[in-house]
Amino acid sequence: MLKILKEKWNKNENLLKEKIDNMISKEFNNLNYKDVVELTFETVFNDSDDDYKNLNMEEITEINNGDYQGTLLYLIPFDRYQPSASEYLMTFVYYGSCSGCDTLQGIQAYSWDEPITETQKSDLLQLCRDIVVNTIKPYNYGWRNNVDFDIVEE
Repeated sequence: MLKILKEKWNKNENLLKEKIDNMISKEFNNLNYKDVVELTFETVFNDSDDDYKNLNMEEITEINNGDYQGTLLYLIPFDRYQPSASEYLMTFVYYGSCSGCDTLQGIQAYSWDEPITETQKSDLLQLCRDIVVNTIKPYNYGWRNNVDFDIVEE
């Protein structure tokens, strides 16, 4: 896990949990992976009053070269006019074609119109954490190295 994300997760996990707790069933069940990535990083990472230190949620790029199953890659730029190669975070999720082999669909499959269960909330929070743990900062070496983005043990 990146050092800065470990610190920010520890600081903002309860805020993310609160946002998940306040979702209504329809909103919860309409989430897709990009929505979950946006929710996660907007809540966990973008806590600075200085926009320059935040991520630009409107410019997330999703790469999907799969079909019924595969990997979704997310490139998340820092809030810059023209971010350089080292001013992105990258994360991924594996996805499947049904609620039996896809994490998000499995979380949402409990019931459409019923209230969101505590298990669903907990499982979504765990998915958000997995997305954070999967995050890297490409090209974080040499003169571009920022120790805040070094990998640390959990």
